[in-house]
Amino acid sequence: MSVIEDAIREFVEIVARVTGADASKVAQEVTFSNREEFGDLSVALPSLGVKNVQALPESLQGKKFVRLVKKEKVYYNAYLDEKEIFESLFQNLSEFYGITKVDNPKYIIVEHTSANPIHPLHIGHMRNAILGDIISRMLSCRGHKVERRFYVNDAGRQVAILTYGYIKLNKPDPPVGVKADSWLGFIYSVTNVVLEIRKIKGELNSADESRRAELIKRLDELVAAAATLESRDRETFYRLVDAINSDPDPEKSIADIVRKYESGTDKEIVSTVRKLVDMALKGFQESLDKLGVKFDGFDYESDLLWRGEVKKVIEEMMSSPYRITYKDTLALEVNVQDERVRDALEIPKGLELPPLVIMRSDGTSLYTTRDVAYTLYKFSRGAEVVINVIAEQQSVPQMQLRAALYLLGHKREAENLFHYSYAMVSLQGSKMSGRLGKYVSLDEVYELVKASVEQKINEKGGNREVIPEVTSGAIRYAIASVSANKQLNFNVKTVTDFEQNSGPYLQYTYARAYNILDKANEEPSVSEADPNYIKGDWRNLLILIAKFPVVMKKACDELRPEDLVAYLREVADVFNKVYNYERVLQEPDRGKRFTKLLIVKGVERVLHNGLSVLGITPLKRM
Repeated sequence: MSVIEDAIREFVEIVARVTGADASKVAQEVTFSNREEFGDLSVALPSLGVKNVQALPESLQGKKFVRLVKKEKVYYNAYLDEKEIFESLFQNLSEFYGITKVDNPKYIIVEHTSANPIHPLHIGHMRNAILGDIISRMLSCRGHKVERRFYVNDAGRQVAILTYGYIKLNKPDPPVGVKADSWLGFIYSVTNVVLEIRKIKGELNSADESRRAELIKRLDELVAAAATLESRDRETFYRLVDAINSDPDPEKSIADIVRKYESGTDKEIVSTVRKLVDMALKGFQESLDKLGVKFDGFDYESDLLWRGEVKKVIEEMMSSPYRITYKDTLALEVNVQDERVRDALEIPKGLELPPLVIMRSDGTSLYTTRDVAYTLYKFSRGAEVVINVIAEQQSVPQMQLRAALYLLGHKREAENLFHYSYAMVSLQGSKMSGRLGKYVSLDEVYELVKASVEQKINEKGGNREVIPEVTSGAIRYAIASVSANKQLNFNVKTVTDFEQNSGPYLQYTYARAYNILDKANEEPSVSEADPNYIKGDWRNLLILIAKFPVVMKKACDELRPEDLVAYLREVADVFNKVYNYERVLQEPDRGKRFTKLLIVKGVERVLHNGLSVLGITPLKRM
């Protein structure tokens, strides 16, 4: 147990004794005070069921870590003994300070990124990848066995459209110097735009006046997108346009690709699709390597189909009592009525889930059906918990998935499958549409941030060798600092601010702390330090350092990286404040100097371990 947890336990015992409240209830209600005048710990007495607050003592004597407890209106506030906190903390400060393991670790699979292999990763995938990687690190930090997996969506219409366009171009290799996923994204976008233009032109002849106006507006958007694509590679664009327009029935050709690939019977199609998908995945990993994102495995949709796992799920659905006919197709009724089951599956009260369609009319599978098979596969690997990091737009399909699993008899899997949802992310002044080839790629964002970082490091005469680590840290911090359920507006200028609220700011602060310790010609000891000196911001720093194990544990258990980021920023702010007005190494008084050095050592450990969990490299020199 950490020093701060011992202090909280003392406070809980004192409050429970005088109020008669249950100690476990008091422990749940204790919070850290956010204003110095209200002490270090606080508890609202009405939350404990105390009705006559006025009758309680105005002040109470503490024990070891709690110096005094004072009543302020309806609160009891604890004032900690900084001397006892200091001595206990720094007598036991280890390299792994703040990292505590759970008593019963679990085997957890985190599936994240899982972008369609048809174009480069964009800024939305960047948020997914970084959040997925960070929560995986947080779970690992707590001692869980974590496996990171990428679900490869290689079956279905989108990959078939890419394959169709690629075949129409006679299967060319990417041009020299062009990243493979970017090249494939161009082929996919041109193919899709041409197909949509062709479809709309066909509809115009029979459309009524209102529908015709709508179609013309859409056609104008597509023509504008086509012009942009043409400007990127005129020769390839027109070769592809001519090839598609010479096909009497492109939709039949694409449907044939879907069918042949799902069945796995056409070796040429299988080979071609896998080649394209693996090219895209290689491009993905090149991009993610810059951000330190790795996977333990890639799972292909097609393998689920070829092994018969999707067929087995479809058979379960077809024989289920919940099978219905919905809009002339077979579906599973997943709108669970039992409120207890809805609560367990995290389905909001009053939300009516639409039926889950089992398969297309041509017999090919749908992605929701394949998701059921894939979820069962993840649990079959031994996972006790599965977390899917997927955008908030997929909330309903994820609820359908959990409900379908439950109704098919897979209760354990349904109740241990969690959707880690995140909101949209945008770059100022940009709009995206992958189908039209309009997106801000992860690579483009990385290069924009890198250019800004490089400029600032050059201006400061800094260490150019750390530009990649600072760039990655800037991007990771920007993603981690905002709650996943809030929209993120990505601003390059803000995320590379070395002076405040950024990854580079925390890295710069860590380098400051590290270098103070590195330049010290002595190893400070607690016995020779002067804890009587600990006042003002030095005391604030001490209490912040003491809080770290509790903050880290709570942030990791609740998968809230933004809470850890906010805490680390506060530590950095207070440290930089004292750094700017007080010297450490030049302090002539030995006792005071040792006190300062030990607190700086605490700052260094907190920032090192906190940044590491966020996947941000602590830098010794910037």
